[in-house]
Amino acid sequence: MLKARTSKRTYLILSAVCIMQAIYIYMESPATPEPSEIISVTPVDSTGAIYEVLYNSGGATVPFIYRYFLMEKINDPVEALDKIKSSHPFLVTKSPNAVRTVLPGRVKLTTLDTIYKYRNTAYYKTNGELKGIKLDLTSDMP
Repeated sequence: MLKARTSKRTYLILSAVCIMQAIYIYMESPATPEPSEIISVTPVDSTGAIYEVLYNSGGATVPFIYRYFLMEKINDPVEALDKIKSSHPFLVTKSPNAVRTVLPGRVKLTTLDTIYKYRNTAYYKTNGELKGIKLDLTSDMP
């Protein structure tokens, strides 16, 4: 039988290894997956647009996720994807084509599936000026 001192030392070493492994896994895993492609761009005014972005990095066992971003219009898709990586979405859902109607200062959205995140107001910056859009969401389960 192991002595109490040896058992305690073994326990501490194994605990330290487990904690280090947990920290490594946490630090190495990405916070947000990489965007796959921009599905649609819907202008909301002369300078801003809503970008619908597909995230399909989950593989065969994870459904497609759509994130919706309000940003200044960018003509180059590669540059837009780079900017999206550092932006925060106002809507995260399994439902594609959520943008239905664009009115002055307001956008009507409709989803037919799970919603993971939603904010009813979104802002973007253009030429040093902050502009906001109100978002109305209607959601139904299929």
